[in-house]
Amino acid sequence: MSEVIVGQANTNLTPGSVAAVKIDDYICTLGLEENEFGDTLPIIPTTARTERNKILYHLRIKATLTRQTDGSPVPSYKFSIRSNRASDRIESKGQTNAQGEVTFTLVTREPGELELTTPTVGISLLPFSIKLQQAWYESPFLITGYNVCDESDFSGQLVEGKGLDEKHKDDFLYGAAGVAMQGTGKTTQGRYVRLNNKPGGWQTNKKGSPERLANPSAAEFAYASGVHGKYDDLKENYSIAVDKAVIPKKAKVEIDGLGERVADDSGGAIDLYHIDNFLGSGKAVVKTWLKGGINGTKRRVKYLGNSK
Repeated sequence: MSEVIVGQANTNLTPGSVAAVKIDDYICTLGLEENEFGDTLPIIPTTARTERNKILYHLRIKATLTRQTDGSPVPSYKFSIRSNRASDRIESKGQTNAQGEVTFTLVTREPGELELTTPTVGISLLPFSIKLQQAWYESPFLITGYNVCDESDFSGQLVEGKGLDEKHKDDFLYGAAGVAMQGTGKTTQGRYVRLNNKPGGWQTNKKGSPERLANPSAAEFAYASGVHGKYDDLKENYSIAVDKAVIPKKAKVEIDGLGERVADDSGGAIDLYHIDNFLGSGKAVVKTWLKGGINGTKRRVKYLGNSK
């Protein structure tokens, strides 16, 4: 059973002196409220956007106020609690109900440890410790997958490419399904090739869709150590592309049905609550992904913290 300090005083060395002890009228106890995901983690609201690469935590806290004399609830009473961190904000829903309970919401962008106390006179409250890191996104995310091309899927003749020391298939380098469009591809030798410039302009087919670079001699390539995302090198089925307004760059998340992923990439087609899972290279990985039952579904996502 925990003990609550309801009064204190300082004594001195004067014989017969009396120490006056003031006993607070009420005792406050705090606890974390269960969220809609079945635990007590904070929620990242749907309307929240990142600032300085930080999410916005909303953590609900239930306060219960009882009388010191008999432990009975204290209804219709308004008081406040505060954090020991200046950056935190505490929002209240008003007065206690008939059971002496009232809900507060801690609003902050700062992870880490904090303590809650009360400045309200007449209430005893032991410091309540909280550590913030993980949180649930209130809204689910649309999950899709993306890949880079693989030369083994192409059938064009071998041609030269500016900046390359080996010949590669023409449609792999210059076609609309190849490196010229995707930016990076994997060669039959297992090396990665990236496009270093944007030569612009496409030859189109009868339907008006891009088919091949209009000026392939203007394209410049280079070999790469791997697939480079906007924020880091990509790892198959571990790196994801995100909208950094919702998921911070380099953040680690846990996606229901997929597991842990890291936000290593971004893209113009990735808007707000959308996550694109990096699959690797070639058509085979896409076929496997499409059979997995994840693509195109909406999944709940837990923020785990920034990986760097």
